[in-house]
Amino acid sequence: MKKIVFLLSIFCLSFSLFAAKVNYDPEIKVNENLTIPLRNYGVFAPFGSFYAIGLYVAGNETDNMKLKNADQPMAIRLVSLSNVLAMSFLIKELRRGFSYGMDHNKAFLKTIQTRIDTFLAMLKNSGKKPKKNKYITFLYLPEKGTEIYFEQELLGVIKGHDFKRALFGIWFNNNCADPKLREEAIKIRKK
Repeated sequence: MKKIVFLLSIFCLSFSLFAAKVNYDPEIKVNENLTIPLRNYGVFAPFGSFYAIGLYVAGNETDNMKLKNADQPMAIRLVSLSNVLAMSFLIKELRRGFSYGMDHNKAFLKTIQTRIDTFLAMLKNSGKKPKKNKYITFLYLPEKGTEIYFEQELLGVIKGHDFKRALFGIWFNNNCADPKLREEAIKIRKK
């Protein structure tokens, strides 16, 4: 039994070591006048590393709830760390995450449910597979909404600051699934 636990630990550690080497672009260039810098990233690793999320945001705010609720340009880039991550699994986790991201506020979630469904259908119907090193970017721009990209391809836009709060809340809310990932992503990297 000890041998199995040891081997499992080595297996999970090897995933975590790989995750530490995720290469994120140092910034996202939105247009000629707007570039959003990478803040930091964290790894979602309940049983090994599935994906990492990188937070792109200007400024020095490190309060997770203020970042979740901020009405300013920012992005989350989700990078797959495994060929095992399937779009169906990701969609299931995102659907579940919206509830945690808004503290299970059913009344609020009802007001954005159509947009949540549109967002998830956008990912499902894209035909894309989040294989190892592929990424999905959720880019929030106050005047437009949340642009959804698979790699460089724009899949669509979901309007509303309320939707952005719910989406970013999946990872940044006080009641998120992985507080360690949240804390890693929001801390300011040393240069």
